[in-house]
Amino acid sequence: MRLEQELFPLLLLLGAITTFQCQEFPVRVKRGARSRAICRDPSTQQIYQQRESWLRLVNSRVEYCRCESGRSRCHAVPVRACAQQQCYNRGICQQALYSPNHFICSCLPGFSGKQCEIDAEATCYKDAGVTYRGTWSTTESGADCLNWNISALVQKRYNGRRVDAMELGLGNHNYCRNPDGDTKPWCHVFKAGVYSREYCSISSCSTGKDNCVSGRGTEYRGSHSHTESGVTCLRWDSKILTNKFYTAWKTNAQQLGLGSHNYCRNPDNDTRPWCHILKGSQTHWEFCSVPACSTCGLRKQKEAQFRIKGGLYSNIQSHPWQAAIFVRYRRVRGEHFLCGGILINSCWVLSAAHCFAERFIVSRLKVVLGRTYRVIPEENEQQFQVEKYIMHENFDGNTYDNDIILLKLKTSSGECAKETDTVRTACLPEPGLKLPDWTECEISGYGKHEEFSPFYSERLKEGHVRLYPDSRCTPRQLSNRTVTENMLCAGDTRQLDDACKGDSGGPLVCLKDGHMNLIGIISWGDGCGKKDTPGVYTNVIRYLNWIQENMKP
Repeated sequence: MRLEQELFPLLLLLGAITTFQCQEFPVRVKRGARSRAICRDPSTQQIYQQRESWLRLVNSRVEYCRCESGRSRCHAVPVRACAQQQCYNRGICQQALYSPNHFICSCLPGFSGKQCEIDAEATCYKDAGVTYRGTWSTTESGADCLNWNISALVQKRYNGRRVDAMELGLGNHNYCRNPDGDTKPWCHVFKAGVYSREYCSISSCSTGKDNCVSGRGTEYRGSHSHTESGVTCLRWDSKILTNKFYTAWKTNAQQLGLGSHNYCRNPDNDTRPWCHILKGSQTHWEFCSVPACSTCGLRKQKEAQFRIKGGLYSNIQSHPWQAAIFVRYRRVRGEHFLCGGILINSCWVLSAAHCFAERFIVSRLKVVLGRTYRVIPEENEQQFQVEKYIMHENFDGNTYDNDIILLKLKTSSGECAKETDTVRTACLPEPGLKLPDWTECEISGYGKHEEFSPFYSERLKEGHVRLYPDSRCTPRQLSNRTVTENMLCAGDTRQLDDACKGDSGGPLVCLKDGHMNLIGIISWGDGCGKKDTPGVYTNVIRYLNWIQENMKP
């Protein structure tokens, strides 16, 4: 009896110490006339309501905690591997041995959150930010976001205690999210005694490629979520997909683009993106209807070229939009090279109007695509007769103003040029595109090496020129010849590259957003390669409406 009396104070002291190690000062949130105690875990800064329980990791020990009167009461518990994976991004899942509904995730570096769903390295959001799982927590006004779990937000539609909170990215944190498909991530704030929502100040990292598929679409990370039959995709973390091979729980799910969303993906290198769907009570999969990205202005990696006078020898793979236009004259036998052209559509080629001043009969014209050598046919080249050509109605043969013409390729199938490594369209620029002065661009063609040479180049050439400012594109720089607003100037400040006779109708293309955009059509110049004298090009941006109108069926 005496021994029990002596041990009792000691046991009481030990119990107090154990409780003190895992308790914090109570935090009280005023709600009307009543106050309600909550607990805040110091290791994670997460908050918990009265009688709420959770697991936490202290060093290598897992503890079971419960919020009692504003104090966290914790004790070590045995754990085992989870029967079902609950952790994203390769997190290690453990569940309490005697409370299997409680689990804890040990996250890899760069991830955090109850289920390792928070990407600490995410610095921007894609599309509208529905899948953003980063740690930004400041609004556009500079206010700090509120924790989605606080009691004051229980009455709000979006809070961390919703049944689907985890799927929406909500939880015991104050990070910006977009659970309702708004235009960008937002969060709740408390200002002047009022709870409201504000957009966050995080920047967007989305690009146009997220709206379409390139190749098989294994890198597609857009937000398309419907199949070709119109069925809505299932979420990759849906519980009914537990036994499927490709889900958000897969070890390398993040690298495959799988996660807490229902967006189309191609994790298995199939022919195009797909997703899981539900038909009746059975799960199936279907391909998605994500549009293909435009391949205009794309080409294979350029190879080293050999410099010659007037440019560099090149291969057609480097300029797959380059066309060669041939004509059969009435009194001269054979086909003769006329001018260059630019493929802008499967069935349409742009060129310079002055090349057609003789008003050739269309049956005498031929367009060749995919040819490196001017007069030597290639195995995979594509040849077309011309159905019609449309010269600009205001073309001036004296000044070369409005020096632009459209040629429609002749076909019986409705499809003309087939895309290959050597045949591809150049992009038409966006309306209003204004590139900086001195932007470096490219020209190509089969023209002469120099002004008074009697011969065209036997092989495709390319040159590098820079866009001149308007102040350097005037009659003064061009022997007092007329220069209009429908023209632009470009030249090589090194006096190495320039367009010359025979290059007319060919492309002046400039890189924009990874694609080569058709900025000009080679038109005229004051000689070839003269010092401080630019070449003159038809300004394509001035004719976008004209091009679209005349290409209509």
